[in-house]
Amino acid sequence: MEQRILERVNREFQDSDRDAVVQLLESYVGPESDHVRWDILELSEGGIGKVRDYIKAAQIDYRDILYWAEHYKDDPMLRGRDPKQMVNEILAKWGKKNE
Repeated sequence: MEQRILERVNREFQDSDRDAVVQLLESYVGPESDHVRWDILELSEGGIGKVRDYIKAAQIDYRDILYWAEHYKDDPMLRGRDPKQMVNEILAKWGKKNE
């Protein structure tokens, strides 16, 4: 994992959450790992629960994370939609298909 990611975790998370956040980020091993991990931190805004949710979403389709972190704000079709709600919808949809 890139050093800048570890430094960001140290800046943005409480001492008690840092090890868990690093472990969660390490659990993502798909394409563009460090790029996706960085964007997960961007989306999580310092919340460990959000890191967990975005890791799950990345495991389904990492491109969602890249899009939400880098292009979501500029997409006129998505203005006013909550990315967290979109994650929950995707997880619910895929969870039902995988059961």
